Formats: sequence, structure tokens, C-alpha cells
Amino acid sequence: MDKASMSESQLQQRQTLAQDLSAQGWQLKNEDAFNHDLWLSAELTARKRIPESIMELNYSFENSYVGFTVAKFDEGRAEYIIYFDDWDTSHEIVQDILRHSERMTVARAAQWSVELVSKHPGNVFFFTGSDSIELTEANALDVFERFNLEVG
Repeated sequence: MDKASMSESQLQQRQTLAQDLSAQGWQLKNEDAFNHDLWLSAELTARKRIPESIMELNYSFENSYVGFTVAKFDEGRAEYIIYFDDWDTSHEIVQDILRHSERMTVARAAQWSVELVSKHPGNVFFFTGSDSIELTEANALDVFERFNLEVG
């Protein structure tokens, strides 16, 4: 979606998220593109590097999802797409990510996905790069391990 297509409330919500992320040390990406009204698949993208991992968050107002990726060269990668129905739910998801982000590792992201699934059943997917797999509390860790063994 481009900036001109967003409603006033979406623009305000984006600003709130951008401030929250920046305050926690996340670097906003694609800000020039957004401000120049270019179409973006995720209207807000941020990245954070800590010694344990590199994280990226993508927020799509148009498609109602929060994407969250955690990676480290020698540990693999975990990429999750969490769909939401409303602003309150999406804001809660982002706040949850921020609470965990200071100590996030790839393995912790896999463990955390079980908690995500319990809070948002039917709305959490593991993204493999070409496919997305719906996660449940029963399969979340298996999907992560199977994917990381295949690429490892």
C-alpha cells in the first residue's frame, strides 16, 4: 500500500508503532520510499541487531499481518507471519515482540511461537521462503526444527 491510500487512523497507528520501535533501538527501513508515496508490501519495516540475532519486523496495514524474522548465521532462521483482525490485536503483537526482543535468539523465537499460537490460534504461520505453514501448539516446534534441518 502507498501512504496516500492509508486512512488517517492508519497513519496515526503507523506513527505509534514507529515511535515504539525506535524507542527500543529498532532501525526503521524504507522510510524514504514510504514518505515518497511508493507502494510497499509492508508499510512499516524495522530491523534490530543484537549479539544473539538479527531481527526484522514487517507490518502490513493492507494485508493485516505482522511479519517477524529472527536469524543468525550458525543457528538458522525463524520467520513468522501473524495475521490480525484489528489494531488492538496487532499492537499487542508488536508490544509482545518488543518485550522479547532484547534477548531474542532463533531458538527462543521457536519457543515463543508456541505462546503466539496459543494467543492467536489459526493466525500464526511459519514462512519457509516459498510456503507458509499454519502453526498449532502441537506442531510449532516440529515445523521450525524440520525447516532448519533441511536448510542446515
